[in-house]
This record gives sequence, C-alpha cells and structure tokens, in this order.
Amino acid sequence: MDNDNPLSPSPEQTPVAREETQSRPRRLITWILLAGLPLCACLGWEAAMYSGPMQDYQRLRDERATMHSELEETRLRHQQLEVDLLVARQAAADNLAVVDDLEQQLFRLQQDLAQYQGALVPKAMTHGVRIQAFELQRTDVPGIFRYKVMVSRVGNENDTVEAKLSIILQGEQEGEAVRYPLGELTAGRTESLPLNFRYFQVVPGSEGGELMLPLGFEPEQIQLKVEHDGKVLLEQTLEWVETGART
Repeated sequence: MDNDNPLSPSPEQTPVAREETQSRPRRLITWILLAGLPLCACLGWEAAMYSGPMQDYQRLRDERATMHSELEETRLRHQQLEVDLLVARQAAADNLAVVDDLEQQLFRLQQDLAQYQGALVPKAMTHGVRIQAFELQRTDVPGIFRYKVMVSRVGNENDTVEAKLSIILQGEQEGEAVRYPLGELTAGRTESLPLNFRYFQVVPGSEGGELMLPLGFEPEQIQLKVEHDGKVLLEQTLEWVETGART
C-alpha cells in the first residue's frame, strides 16, 4: 500500500533525504517562534505601558475614596459641634433664667423679711441698701484674710443700685487707735468696690478678695460705707469676727 503522506520518507529515499524531510517541520516551528518574538515583545511593551496608567488610576481612585471618607467624617463632626453648641447655648440660657428666677425669689423673701421686721423696727422697711452678709476667713498665710460682702436692697423690684462700697478697718496698733482703708490693705489695688445690681451683689466676687493686716495691727471693727455721687446711702459698722473655714 502506498503512503499518502508526502512528508513520510519513501523506501527509496536516501538517509540524507529522509533526515531533511523530517527536519522541515522543526524549521517551520523555529521560524514561527522567531517571527512571534517581536510580536510578543510588542505585546509585552503595550501591557507594561497599559499597566502603569492603570496602577496610577487605581491609586488615584483609592486616594479620592479616602479623601471623600475624611471629608464626610469632618462634615459629621462639624454638624455634631453645631448641635453641641446649640445645646450649650440653650443650657446657658436656661441657667440664666433659673438664676434670675432665684434672684427674684430671694428679693421677694427679703422684702417679706423687711416687712415683718418693720412691725418691730419701723426703719427696717425704709427703702435702701442693706449689708446682707460679711464673710471673713483666715488663710494659711499669717496676717492675710479673705473677705466678701453681700449687698442687697429694699425697694421697688425694677430699681437698680449703682454705687461704690468703701471698707475701713478700725483697731489698735502700738497702743493707739488707727484706721486703715481698703486701699492700704490691698497695696493700692482696691480703693473701693463698685456696686451695680438689681436684687443683690457679692463683692469683690464669689471667690472673695484678700486683704493684709499691717504688722502689729489688731483689728476690732469694720466700717462699711455705700456712696453714690457723694451721697451716703448706707454706713454700717461690724465687729471683726472670723467666719467660715480657713481657705
């Protein structure tokens, strides 16, 4: 039977011819591979060129997503701060309203007290300024005391008091009676205490102020005087008595 495959060596072919016939497919494959190398190189170069922009694009997308997340977080924090600020403002307004209401209640109680006192002491109902309390506390430093004065009034609820309060210590030093105004007891920092209130006021503040006694001075009395435009609204003398705990 004849062999129909032209590449198959015939019995008549010499060994050289037979080897040449068998090597033809190998050479064909080699040429195909050699011809495909530039194509592979081109495709590889295009893939490299394409992968670079793709990586940059993905990186930019990731950065954009991160920035968007941070922006959203900042916006939410800003909104929360605005809410907290509104709540704090409302709480402050409510607290002011409570304080004002308590001041009005205290004022009315003082008016009632003055009315009851007026049944025994007629002058108690006289409109004007009152020294409601005077606190004097010793400190850890010898000769230095903390003090504060609570001033109130009797009269019309809509009235406002504008005046100044002077404090003078009276006592004995080296066997002689002496007087020291507040300015000399505070190294000139406080000559008098300004008053401007509707119901009551604590001066020089809720924390109080400090005064220093001169060496050898023995205080005995405290003279308080409230004046407005040179007119004395109140003048009262208290005994030197330490009150409250040491600060």
